[in-house]
Order: sequence, then C-alpha cells, then structure tokens
Amino acid sequence: MRGNFIYINWEQVNNLVISYGITAADFINGIPNVPQRIVLIDGVNEGTQVNGHTRFQTVTGQNSVREFLIGKTNGPKMWLDYHEADDLDLLMPSEIAELLYMAHMMTHFNLPLYSKLRNDYAFLTTPEDFVKVYYRNLRTFNHILDISLKRHLRLLHSNRWVVFNRPFSVSDVPSDVFDQLTAVFSEGVIFAFDQTIERKRHYLIPLLIQEHPERQNWWHEQEDVYATARRVATLIYDVDQKHWELDIIDKQPFIENEADL
Repeated sequence: MRGNFIYINWEQVNNLVISYGITAADFINGIPNVPQRIVLIDGVNEGTQVNGHTRFQTVTGQNSVREFLIGKTNGPKMWLDYHEADDLDLLMPSEIAELLYMAHMMTHFNLPLYSKLRNDYAFLTTPEDFVKVYYRNLRTFNHILDISLKRHLRLLHSNRWVVFNRPFSVSDVPSDVFDQLTAVFSEGVIFAFDQTIERKRHYLIPLLIQEHPERQNWWHEQEDVYATARRVATLIYDVDQKHWELDIIDKQPFIENEADL
C-alpha cells in the first residue's frame, strides 16, 4: 500500500496498538528512552550476540539498538526489550515457546509483557507492513503518534509548497485532543493526510473509522483502506496560530467508547 495516511487500531485490554504509517523513526523519537538491550525472536535478523539459554539473537547498547531498529532488513522485525544481561536466562521453556508462537503467528499466546524481563515493549512488523506493539504503559503511544502526525503534516506541506521550501513548524497535539481521539482508537482510525484540504491557512485532515477493522491484513491498495471507512471528524491544524483542534462530525462513536477509557 502507498499513501500519506496513518491507521490505528488498539486493543486496550491487551495494551496492543496495531498501526500503519508510523515508522520506526517515529517510534524511536517518541519513546522515553531507547532500550539498552533487545532480544530478536524471529530467527532471521542478525543480532550482535546469541543468548545461550534461549538461542535468540540479541542487540546490546542504545546506539546499536537504535541503528538496528531504524535500519533496513530483509524481513519483519520482531523483538522485546529487557533490562539485565541474565534476564533471558530466567525464561521458562513454556515462555520461550510463547515467543516462538508469537513470531510465527503474529499474535500473542499470553501477553508478552514479562515481569522477568521487565520489558516495556513487544514489537512486531508484519509482511503487510503493519506494526504491532504491546506497551507496558499504553500512554507512551500518544507521544509516538504526536511525532508521526507532525511528520506526516510536514510531508504534506513540503509536497504542496516545494517551490518556497520554507521551514514549517508544527506544534504538539494537545492532551485534550488526544483524550478525544483515544475514545475511537479501538474502532480502527484513519488519519487521511492524502485527502487533506487546505483552507484559509488551515489544514483539514479527515478522520475516518473502519467498518471492518479486522480485515486490515487484506488491504493491498490504498483504495482498500477507504472502501469501508466513514468520516467521523476532522483534525484541524491552524498554520498561523500553530494550534490543533478536533471537529467531531459523528458524535456516536466517541460517546460509545469514551466510557470504556
């Protein structure tokens, strides 16, 4: 798929966010700290070491981890962070089997946030370029999304005003707007930057929800993304005032979900 859009579907019960259009750089720039250690569970990528107990490859050191996460590989990236070098030696055979299952099936058997590893993330990329991340603190995702929204808007702006090539400053998305957005993340939300309209120095970004978010793995073309989506709001950025706001068109999805937060 191609197109300047962000897709989000999160499962609050499992602390899982499924996304498209949020890059590894967005993730790295949005998390509080780059992990010191990660373990690779896909058996394809080349780490810097191999843990003797689990036989999983590992990457150690923040710089090495950062380079691995934003670097190109031949296949999906699947990893968990962990704190101490010997944490992996504490994993039971059943827990190692759970990680192998997750790498193969692209979903969890048991929630992959282990007290033994004290991991903050379990990160999977799929062959369809979706990203699945389990967060110990789900609120961490807000900052990652903020980074990604600003990047997509700057990309949109630079493509439209390439002749002038002036710096374009984008302010942070305020917490009250995130509180509104969070209410519909579980519906399968699309930030349609490629359908954005500029009007009187305001960028009007359509916000749509998916009628069938479970079919996301079947998308092949951009048209598939929007085929069963309906518009529920407009995310607005005021270029002069450097201000974000959300204009809700269909209040029902927001009302139905806000009680669950």
